Amino acid sequence: MARLITGGSGLVGAELAHVLAGGGEKVIVFDIAKSARLADIGDSITFVRGDLGNWSEVFNVVKNNEITHIYHMGAMLTFESEANPWGSFHTNVVGTYNVLEAARLLGVKGMMFTSSIGTFDASLVPELSDMALQRPRDFYGVGKLYCEGLGRMYRRKFGLDFRALRYPSVVGPGVPAPGHWDAPMMQNAILGKPVQCNVPPDRGGPMIYYKDAARAADLLLAAPPADIKMINYNVGGIGRVTPREIEAALKRHLPEVSITYATAPGGSVPLRETVWNDSFARTEWGWSPEYANIERLVADLVEETKRNPRRHGLT
Repeated sequence: MARLITGGSGLVGAELAHVLAGGGEKVIVFDIAKSARLADIGDSITFVRGDLGNWSEVFNVVKNNEITHIYHMGAMLTFESEANPWGSFHTNVVGTYNVLEAARLLGVKGMMFTSSIGTFDASLVPELSDMALQRPRDFYGVGKLYCEGLGRMYRRKFGLDFRALRYPSVVGPGVPAPGHWDAPMMQNAILGKPVQCNVPPDRGGPMIYYKDAARAADLLLAAPPADIKMINYNVGGIGRVTPREIEAALKRHLPEVSITYATAPGGSVPLRETVWNDSFARTEWGWSPEYANIERLVADLVEETKRNPRRHGLT
């Protein structure tokens, strides 16, 4: 009887492994490589190296470890998916199908899936809620949206207890996040590196801290089945925050921080101004972030970076 985390070497997956192992759960981590994020709990978990796109490896890890619950977090992210859509399809779409089939055929009690704000196009709707039109702009979002629908079908047709979360931008220590502005901006500032933010200073967007992201996954899968009605949920941490607000919070801890802003055409990543609505998660299963303002998030990020640099790959 164990819980499986696919992509458990990543930022959110490794944090979830810490949460579950700390709560006494038997945890199996499945990923293509083992990271330093798991080193301090190596004796409390079982790591299985494998490829989500290889159905035999997925079935074996579920069957051999008597998995009862799955947190499916393994994926190629946005930047990598755009660069290699074929690899992304193999990992994100075929991989999710393999996990769903293993869960269905091997009697897994519950499965949660991590989706993304990337399933929306914020230019089409002013508020992104669970009822908003989903029309993804990039390959990563296309794959995630398909898998949301696939999971809903497995729930309806086969009775698999499938649930899903959509994260906005996830920030945390040791995340290079190619194509993103927020996590690199904060991390470089904390590490004393030059910071040039590639979006305008007063354009805001939603984000969630990695600790909240892991906690949300755990809470969702633990929620009573009767509470799960929307099935695929937005979850958020901070509804809107601007680079300028992040800069101000950083300077309270690191007064010497200097941040410049590059907004020349072709030299910036467009940031979508949007309202992120996670009201269904709050109403149906009691979601509430612990890091709901930028001051608390930055304070913890600074402390976490200093306390555990090795764990987060910063040394």
